[in-house]
Amino acid sequence: MSETAPPDRERLLQVARALAEAASAPTRAAARRRLPVVAAADAAGLVAILHEQLDEAIERRAGDAAAAGLVIACGRGCNACCSTPVVVGEHEALAVARWLAQPERAQVRERFLARYSAWREALGALIEHVVEAPDEDERQRRGAAYRERHAMCPFNEAGDCTVYPVRPALCRKAHALGSSAACDEPDGELDTFAHPEVEALYEEQEGLRTVLHHALRPGRIGEALPKAVLRRLTASAAFPNQPCACGSGLKHRRCCGA
Repeated sequence: MSETAPPDRERLLQVARALAEAASAPTRAAARRRLPVVAAADAAGLVAILHEQLDEAIERRAGDAAAAGLVIACGRGCNACCSTPVVVGEHEALAVARWLAQPERAQVRERFLARYSAWREALGALIEHVVEAPDEDERQRRGAAYRERHAMCPFNEAGDCTVYPVRPALCRKAHALGSSAACDEPDGELDTFAHPEVEALYEEQEGLRTVLHHALRPGRIGEALPKAVLRRLTASAAFPNQPCACGSGLKHRRCCGA
């Protein structure tokens, strides 16, 4: 950040530094590492900065692909990737939930809530199983099973992403080169444009994404984006012994309220 950066960006940089210092502090057990408390607004602000940086690199990727005579096939209405599992940390779920909670986005929020049950019914326990896979091979197998259900993300409406401005980094980075035909196949192999800057930046940001998640939700793994956002939107109205709003079939205290 430059010295002329707005005060809020400078303060967010200080929050990021504090998280990095705490994460790198020597400790006997990583699980016992104490991370600073991060306010929701600060977490959302950091996510916005990470996304802004990534978007700038992705825009240069598109320019470099065009200069090489290549076509990135993604565009409005192309939504095959919206039926693939998108697992996020708490920071990105928080950013989407805060965006949806704004009064002017009430209709978007209500349409998401209305579509959520159909998404949950179509995928069932696969929503949790993809996240809980014990190794990479099993994760790939469960991911293929997830895609075979063709369950459209409840944030998708008529081909458009209704949370596009705050969509996760994974959704921003994903693309197909030349044709999106393979996107509709559960085991289809996509042709992509290898761009060192985008890949390096995505990996560079991973450290802050990880520590932000653990600062916000210690000891818990990531979740499928719709489930994580629903949890944040409904948490204040949930009772411990009622069925969890996420549709898992468990009581709230044993599921999203744990």
